[in-house]
Amino acid sequence: MSYFRFRLEPVLQMRQRQDDEAKQALAHAERQLQDAERRLAGAADRLRDAYASAAGAEHGQADVVQLTWHRNWIVVKARDVEAGRLDVQERLETRDLRAHQAQDAHKQRRVLERFRDRAMLAFDTEVARRDMQVIDELATLRAARRPGDAQ
Repeated sequence: MSYFRFRLEPVLQMRQRQDDEAKQALAHAERQLQDAERRLAGAADRLRDAYASAAGAEHGQADVVQLTWHRNWIVVKARDVEAGRLDVQERLETRDLRAHQAQDAHKQRRVLERFRDRAMLAFDTEVARRDMQVIDELATLRAARRPGDAQ
């Protein structure tokens, strides 16, 4: 009795590895995006704190040196927020690219899996057909050998 052997099994295994790697890369990109979003939120909070501190200094009648220091501090915090936005945008683009790559890898794997499934179905159908053919032949031979059926 023969057994099913899918000749493209090594290719399918390679595609499965690629799919797994693409999913891992996507998960890593999503984690990096979440980290960048947290850093951006922290930078935005620090910028709001800097504005509040500067407003307090202005209302507290601070001297010119302190007001200048607050303005410079706000400029630095604003740059941090802008750098955070750029980082989030970059991470978002990377995540989108990884998602596209993961979709392609999954699609390529599924194509081979469907091909394997169809080949296995054809093999099983052929095995069942041959088994039925053997059973029919045995039944025919048995019917031909029955005693008392001589003509």
